[in-house]
Amino acid sequence: SSGINAEWPLRPGYWDLRGLGEPIRYMLRYSDLEWEEERLTVGMEGYGTWLKYRDAPDMVVPNLPFLVDGDKKISQTLAIARHVARKAGLMPSDADDLLLCEMVEQEIMDLRGRLTTTCYDPYKVFLPDAPKSETGKHDFEHLKAAFIKRLNERLPKLEPLFAKGFLLGDKLSYADFLVYEFLDQFKNFSPDSFNGFDNVNTFMEKFEGLKGVKEWQQGETYKAGQNINAPIAVWFKK
Repeated sequence: SSGINAEWPLRPGYWDLRGLGEPIRYMLRYSDLEWEEERLTVGMEGYGTWLKYRDAPDMVVPNLPFLVDGDKKISQTLAIARHVARKAGLMPSDADDLLLCEMVEQEIMDLRGRLTTTCYDPYKVFLPDAPKSETGKHDFEHLKAAFIKRLNERLPKLEPLFAKGFLLGDKLSYADFLVYEFLDQFKNFSPDSFNGFDNVNTFMEKFEGLKGVKEWQQGETYKAGQNINAPIAVWFKK
């Protein structure tokens, strides 16, 4: 595709799973921006690659996902999403529209953070230099029930916001990409929670028809399934 506002391809970096990186990938698939992915294998090899980026002096606040855009190295999911949105024409120009996007963006990130807390045992030692606990216990079933309760309370808040298609009606914005991907992850985790939410489900179907999205979901990689979380998580479903 032809690049816009870019002299060289954007390079998003993230683990070889959906996690926090997939909304950004969807934005890039939809856009006409040139991009080449740094997809890190989950394991020590991928961790070694990440360390090279992490320890670069111009990586301001190192974290995954990250995005290399020319001489800029950007981290933090929402900062990357907004940066890509500005380049791809997915950032609202109206102040009220932007405010709604920002509120919903924070809401969906809050829910995704709760899913992370539910699925990853913080007392397991994954890396050589990580502190370990002798007494900590990760109660997955308790956290799962709490997450589903929260999801069931918040979906009714999102339902009326998608009565006209996308969050901003017929105007697609970066927030739609965050909402779609994370709702799809939640739907894998708790399918029954989505029963009866016609606007939300219709929005997700509409999103799946977008250019770039439709082609990706018809491809072999998507059909084979990708982990939502890393296999070290208690729940990481494809």
